[in-house]
Amino acid sequence: MKTILLPHYMRIIGWILFVPCLVVGVLILVEALSLNGVVGVVVNDTAIIGIAIGALFICCSRERQEDEMVQAVRLQALMMSLYVYVGLLIVCTLAFNDLNYLYFMIANLCLFPVVFLLVFKIMIAHYRKVFDDEKPN
Repeated sequence: MKTILLPHYMRIIGWILFVPCLVVGVLILVEALSLNGVVGVVVNDTAIIGIAIGALFICCSRERQEDEMVQAVRLQALMMSLYVYVGLLIVCTLAFNDLNYLYFMIANLCLFPVVFLLVFKIMIAHYRKVFDDEKPN
């Protein structure tokens, strides 16, 4: 089965978008950055869209050496991320109320790709370590 992945260089563009937009988004969320009117709306929307597109570029870019093992790990990470995401959503829905739940739902907008990115990187590092340990010296 052929997978449709972005070229590897899109990962760099993704990080360039993701990190500053995440910083701005967190500053807005904790109310350290408060902008009013049209500027506030534009900055808020830009932060959300930048986080989403950056995470998408990072998650959907090819690895330098994309092989069957990386594809299998990518699928495992996707499933594990879905389980973690849904579990976190259920727990937070039961645990938070009122304004705290609203803050969680704002963060939840871009949570799935971030969870996938973390799980995928951890799993790739684990498999590469196991693979390097099995190599004869």
